[in-house]
Amino acid sequence: MLWFVLFLFIVALIYINTEKPKNFPPGPRWVPLGSILLQVLNKKSINKSLTEATAEMSKNFGPVLGLKVGKDPIIIIYGPHIIKEFSTSDDFIGRPIGLYYNLRTWGKRLGILLTDEEVWQEQKRFIVKHLRKFGYGSNNMTFILQEEIKYLSDSLEEAISNSGYIICDIRNFFNVGILNTLWKLISGKRYGYEDRYMVELQNILTKLFKTIHMTGAPFSHFPFLKYISPEMSGYKCYIDAHISVWNFLRNELQCHKRILNLNTDPTNLMDTYLAQLNSIENGTSFTEAQLLAICMDMFMAGSETTNNTLKFCFQHLILNQDIQRKAQLEIDDVLRGRLPTLEDRLKMPYMESIVSESLRMFGGRAITVPHRALKDTKIAGFNVPKNTVIAANLHGCMMGPDSGFKNPECFVPERFLGKDKLSIPDNFIPFGLGKRRCMGESLARANIFLFTAALLQNYNFFMVPEHPPGMGVADGVTPGPFDFKTKIMKRY
Repeated sequence: MLWFVLFLFIVALIYINTEKPKNFPPGPRWVPLGSILLQVLNKKSINKSLTEATAEMSKNFGPVLGLKVGKDPIIIIYGPHIIKEFSTSDDFIGRPIGLYYNLRTWGKRLGILLTDEEVWQEQKRFIVKHLRKFGYGSNNMTFILQEEIKYLSDSLEEAISNSGYIICDIRNFFNVGILNTLWKLISGKRYGYEDRYMVELQNILTKLFKTIHMTGAPFSHFPFLKYISPEMSGYKCYIDAHISVWNFLRNELQCHKRILNLNTDPTNLMDTYLAQLNSIENGTSFTEAQLLAICMDMFMAGSETTNNTLKFCFQHLILNQDIQRKAQLEIDDVLRGRLPTLEDRLKMPYMESIVSESLRMFGGRAITVPHRALKDTKIAGFNVPKNTVIAANLHGCMMGPDSGFKNPECFVPERFLGKDKLSIPDNFIPFGLGKRRCMGESLARANIFLFTAALLQNYNFFMVPEHPPGMGVADGVTPGPFDFKTKIMKRY
């Protein structure tokens, strides 16, 4: 009798686990033990990345793709029109709830990236307001970025001085510099390029971003794997990386608390937040743990996306020497030997078009940070149950057949040029749309423009035949080119 009851329980569990909600978006048949995952992985092995795999599946099932990976129903949106509908709907501005998303903040919903509703709104208002005081989103950011560019140039000059050139691995070329431009706003300090702890932390994060994906990891889709195979499921890497980041941030916070002077105006976000914690106007969502989580979100998300966009940029500049030379002609004509500033962008449309094309190369391979349906709702006529995870595959907007971009795999900055000025097509949305549009857009664009212009002003970048840039995409939390090396030589 017991075996019969157990048998009925297993049959019922399999049936429930494979039954789609009524009018759920179309997709592969839901079958036990997550074999949809195998279909996705099969497409991924053919198409090289999860973005391309789900794009391929959308050809068969339409622009709203309904999947179930392990225990999790997931909807992937593909194509410009449906992505705009999704991105601008308040029904979908929530963030996912679950092990994968809450474990990074040790079981609590904290930070700015993966929170929603009142907490997210209160924290976002505070962060944006005070970052603007420190120059964020304005031309005043020039000075912070120029300082970091000078450090990078000095490092290159020293390395090149002996032989006249340097062979450089692009993998970590921008990491510390880009992080410093962000960290200066957050904490008011920067790290040296050879700082052992920072290099180690960057290596840990690089491994993490290659091990997991934006929509989850094996241990989150199949939670039992964290016990059976913590290494292969990504669980150990996930935990170790977040422990390292939290330890780093706690040490930084303790340093700020020791020297905090409430009688002077703060000069960075961390001190501003600590002052708020000591204020009688302290809101309900303001805590030290929340501050640490915000710093982690900005530390991890802000640096990785810009770093990978710059790697796409220089991959194509190396492969297209004519584009590199054309950019240098504009740089020489406008700058005449001085460092570039953000005010130069209006006078340098070709450089701005390189920035936009680099963002398209990055964004067109990206899946957005997942959203959550805040209530039972619909999209394109299909039912979306409350709390369903839903993400947009931006390939459809910037590289797909309906994107409006001709020869989307080719790096063509001229596609963004009108009559001697930048022209942005409607489907160009590398930072998303709506209320969840990326907060880091201003800093990302500024970094890509100033770092690229300053480097091309002084150096030529060439292919290393033994380690050429490939055209494939390294999958992970954010897309990037596979590692390659470049030969850097002074122009003059």
